[in-house]
Amino acid sequence: MKKIRALHSWIDNLPPDIREAVVQRMRTRHYGDGEAVYMLGEEGHELYMVASGKIRSSNYTLRGKEIQYAVLQAGDCFGELSLIDGLCRVHSTYAQGPADLLVLHKRDFDELYTTYPEIPVQINKLLSCRLRIAHTTVDEATALSMNDRLARLLGRLAYSVGVEDEHGATVLEGFTHQNLARMLGSNREGISRELKKLEEAGLLRRSYGRVEIPDINSLIGSCDGLVGGEQLVPDYHS
Repeated sequence: MKKIRALHSWIDNLPPDIREAVVQRMRTRHYGDGEAVYMLGEEGHELYMVASGKIRSSNYTLRGKEIQYAVLQAGDCFGELSLIDGLCRVHSTYAQGPADLLVLHKRDFDELYTTYPEIPVQINKLLSCRLRIAHTTVDEATALSMNDRLARLLGRLAYSVGVEDEHGATVLEGFTHQNLARMLGSNREGISRELKKLEEAGLLRRSYGRVEIPDINSLIGSCDGLVGGEQLVPDYHS
């Protein structure tokens, strides 16, 4: 498993002078819990970087089932696609708790994009990494059991955002059964069953909103996987 800084923020990876030029054009905007940043199908006129809090990226089935793509954290950039291709938003984003975003308008983005070649280079790296993860996610959904998909998801989350406790286990906080179900296109009851199986196998311990993983490699190694390629995760610990 490999942590990729380019998956976290293209702005932070710019040379200091160019990063400063970008940040100077951005404005801070506050969002309350559950407030939409933008909605599926809207025209895109801004891109964002999370200054504080969390942003949930989701879509919905016609029957109202939520599919959660990601929970974006401090430093994460999003919303670039619509500014680059001029097409509508492909998902909806909401504040998960109070959040502050740095906002860059399209007119400023276009000027910066053409002035500094380093900007499209870093955005290309970010989008390429996200595309790799999207391919992996589709392959997993097609080929793997729910238990294997859940184990691999928990392993990625633990490696990316988990915190080591005093016993050497990696702890994930704030991931309820419903959260995990949304990420995997499942339901809370199904995720509860699969978590119980992983717990009975000694691969994790759980309580409400908290999962403890004694050994990430053992968890990942317990399940079927895909041939070739190293799993990529955002680097939040740099």
